[in-house]
Amino acid sequence: MELQRGLPWTKRVFRPDEVAQILALSRRTVYRMIRDGRLPGVKDSGPWRVPWKTLERLLAGELSPHNISVG
Repeated sequence: MELQRGLPWTKRVFRPDEVAQILALSRRTVYRMIRDGRLPGVKDSGPWRVPWKTLERLLAGELSPHNISVG
């Protein structure tokens, strides 16, 4: 996967719609991956967020969306 130009890489967490854009997935797929535990997400009295480190590792090829799990 390639990093897309213009993305806010200084952010610490990303909303599911941002994750979908970065990973070229549908927003629905991202929510399903969070729900199924394949994509670590944090929900603290607001919308789901995904840590930037997880996205960085996915884009670097260190992780696969198929084998990510929480914990």
